[in-house]
Amino acid sequence: MTEDAPRTDVGDQVLALSVRRRGGGFIPGDAGYSAIMTSVPLAPARDALRPTVSPPQPMQRRRLLGVTLAHFLNDFHMAWLSPLLPLLVPRFNLSLALAGLLGTILNTSSALSQPLFGLVADRQSRSRLVALGPLLTVAAMSLTGILPTYPALVVALLCAGIGTAAFHPQGAASAGFHSGARRATGLAVFVAGGELAYAVGPLYIAALVQWQGLSWTLPAGVPGAVIMVFLAAILWQWPTARPARAGTVRRALRAQRRTLVLLWIYVVVRSIISISFITFLPLVLRERGLSLVLGGTAVFLFGGVGAAGGFTGGILAEWLGRRAVLLLSLLLSAPLMALYLLAPLGWGFLLLPVAGVLLYTSAPVTVTMAQESLPQHASLASSIVMGLAWGIGGLMLTAVGATADVIGLRNTLLLTLVLNVPALLAATGLATSPRQQDDPPPTGPGL
Repeated sequence: MTEDAPRTDVGDQVLALSVRRRGGGFIPGDAGYSAIMTSVPLAPARDALRPTVSPPQPMQRRRLLGVTLAHFLNDFHMAWLSPLLPLLVPRFNLSLALAGLLGTILNTSSALSQPLFGLVADRQSRSRLVALGPLLTVAAMSLTGILPTYPALVVALLCAGIGTAAFHPQGAASAGFHSGARRATGLAVFVAGGELAYAVGPLYIAALVQWQGLSWTLPAGVPGAVIMVFLAAILWQWPTARPARAGTVRRALRAQRRTLVLLWIYVVVRSIISISFITFLPLVLRERGLSLVLGGTAVFLFGGVGAAGGFTGGILAEWLGRRAVLLLSLLLSAPLMALYLLAPLGWGFLLLPVAGVLLYTSAPVTVTMAQESLPQHASLASSIVMGLAWGIGGLMLTAVGATADVIGLRNTLLLTLVLNVPALLAATGLATSPRQQDDPPPTGPGL
């Protein structure tokens, strides 16, 4: 066709072509054929149908610190149970098994419901659960010292666990989202906030209740509640990771099941060891004639300096590799924890902070690897390695307490360190850089 030829639409050209074909065929090089082939749009190229991937964003420090502060306030109050146990045991005449059951209820109510909250969070574009979860946790834990019966205490711990379950999946995903291209560093800050809270929370509440009694858990929770109310009003409107498309969860989990299972095994073992030590350290020292404040100090030394390990874990992973950090964390911390239990008290207090640093160094690494395995379902990934794994550790507290009733607390805590063997095997099987499982590109005609 020439530039002066009259223009016809595609429908007319198709009709003309069909008439010519019935009349004796057509020649691919003639004008009618060329007009149709140049007028009908071709199927879009494969790359055009792939979802657009935004370039990595810079770290949003203010928002990362806001989410980390919420993490700190939530875990600060969650950590109160351990130093309160030496006073709750005689108040309700509890055995060590029933005392361990309280820790089991608190941790499993949080952990086992986290995947459900993770699924909900992955479909939200705002940080609603990050704002509401810590409010429930702070309120429930503030009531633990004034409740008159064991069942009422159980209900309060259940509520605190649910608040924690609502916060953590979306909190970890939001921290990764606001970290931009520096996800490992941002998650190290987020994890360190929680570990620091678990360290200073017991010290704070132990000093207050030893001074004024159990009823002071209520006024002790007022400052955190006030701060969290104002913080929640800000967090409520902050964006989080983009909502996941429906129907992609099963496919993503199948593709990454090996990585997630190995990470889960590793974190389960680490959780059993760390929760057992944090929960029963005050009772171990009480058996040796030390005060409640020194029991809280031991938890602070183990978990507080452990927060520094969480902060440096992401940086060490960049230098040494992720798998190396996971292996060294257990290989170096276990002997020091055993020495603490066997050594005289003075030397033991020197060993605790070093053991805590080494044990918690792996915490941000496992969360980062899980989120990178399921980048479109970061809340769910976080709930698997933070929630379900932590929950199994909490469930084991009852067994740890029952074993301690038979062979003693110190021997039982030494026995938990043997669990490092399957965790080391799981870490050995992990790839250093897990393959990401994004939502697959859509398909269309001609692809």
